[in-house]
Amino acid sequence: MNKKILSLLFVLFCSLTQITYGQEEKRTKIEITIKDGNKTITAVVRSATVSFTKPSEPVSKDPLDKNASKNYYLAVDFEKQNITLLSAFAKSKNGIDGELTMVDTYGKTPSRKFEFKGATLDALSDQLNGDYSSSYFSLNCRSLIIDGVTIE
Repeated sequence: MNKKILSLLFVLFCSLTQITYGQEEKRTKIEITIKDGNKTITAVVRSATVSFTKPSEPVSKDPLDKNASKNYYLAVDFEKQNITLLSAFAKSKNGIDGELTMVDTYGKTPSRKFEFKGATLDALSDQLNGDYSSSYFSLNCRSLIIDGVTIE
């Protein structure tokens, strides 16, 4: 009789731990938001990388100057392709303004906000297979503001 009760408790314990493990959410929520005309597009991001390269020569600060150097780079990795976001970047000639936000869902670390101006799609990569899919955007930006600090 003890073996039956012990076995039942063991199976119940294993089931409960699997249920709670399967419902675990990601601790960090990352999203990219852009304005396309009068509509706002938001997409979930798996990971993002921001980089800046200091120009060797002075560059134009005029936001309308199409020859202005774009030394701010944003690499965004998505779990799946967002066609609405891709379409907005594909049809944009002058670049898109937007922001990348990172929030700790546990509230233990501060949120991060990366604002970008004049972003254009520099490279695109899609990976598809039976178990996994990924989409990667490489964006060149005209300006970048990280948590309120303008990078120059």
